[in-house]
Amino acid sequence: MELRITSIPILVLILALLVPPARGHAPLSTGENGDLSMATVISQPEKSYVVYGHIHEPGEAAYYRFDMHAGQTLHIELLVNRKDSPVPDLIIMGPGVLVSGTPPSPSLQVPPGSGVLVIPGRMPEQAMYEPFSPAALFPVASYTQKAAGSGTFYAAVYTAEGEQDYSFAPGFREEFTASEWLFVPVSVIGIHAWEGQSLAVILAPCIAVVLLGIALLLRQQKRTGTSRSLFSWLAITAGLLYLGGASVTFTQMVRALGITGWDPSAILTLIFISIPVGLGIVALRTGFGSGQPVLAKERVLLAVIGMLGLLFWAGLIIGPVIAFVAAIVPESTKQGP
Repeated sequence: MELRITSIPILVLILALLVPPARGHAPLSTGENGDLSMATVISQPEKSYVVYGHIHEPGEAAYYRFDMHAGQTLHIELLVNRKDSPVPDLIIMGPGVLVSGTPPSPSLQVPPGSGVLVIPGRMPEQAMYEPFSPAALFPVASYTQKAAGSGTFYAAVYTAEGEQDYSFAPGFREEFTASEWLFVPVSVIGIHAWEGQSLAVILAPCIAVVLLGIALLLRQQKRTGTSRSLFSWLAITAGLLYLGGASVTFTQMVRALGITGWDPSAILTLIFISIPVGLGIVALRTGFGSGQPVLAKERVLLAVIGMLGLLFWAGLIIGPVIAFVAAIVPESTKQGP
């Protein structure tokens, strides 16, 4: 039994080392950006961000501002989340921008001295699979160009067709701050909500796993007449949350692949599922096998599980927090539920 327990963390670490590089976007909030003067500022134009936005009425535009230096590359992708969605246009404005297309005048606000490039949105035949979310997205327009000189550039997302959900993804350098990486699980829930799923539907797999696990444990405890320490309950709860979070990701992967068809990048999603599953199994085994007093190595193991959980987006943040609590819970606190 000990060999099986210790082999799982080794497998998890091997999988972690095998994770291949893939496209990732740092989430960004826009605020009210329906006016040129209130354009969302992209402070690092080449960093890969993603905005999940909404246009409320036909003829509206959402504005984004880029302060570029000569030689920097302005790269933008515009996507929607449904095949039957209205298709927005991407409009680029700024000094030296090649004039092309017909601007939606007078609704479009154009900065003085700027060229205007209208890139009509076109719905692709097939959705693309996003492995990190996971999600099915339809890329409708894109733009890539190096800035010939320094200046302020604007991008506008415009629709004449009606209410519109869209994904605006500027930049190409994949960089995350610690807080951006840490809160990716929260951002992913927001992405699925943007897709039109309710919070109850998104979290249902996790809730089901946790409630079923606790119900079975209480039944077993009642049948045997045993009680568990608080450390044991916390470790088991963390493990269930890791498995529950993985079940959410798996459910969303199946949903997305049902739209896109099989995509090789889903292997990356499967790796990100397998890591929380492995960590969750270790946490469960540790919780079931712990006694009194709790061994120091068990506390260290739960702390490591917490750190790896945050690194690999396991347990919807709550799971790793509970694992950390289990690692430091006082020995004198003996009885759980």
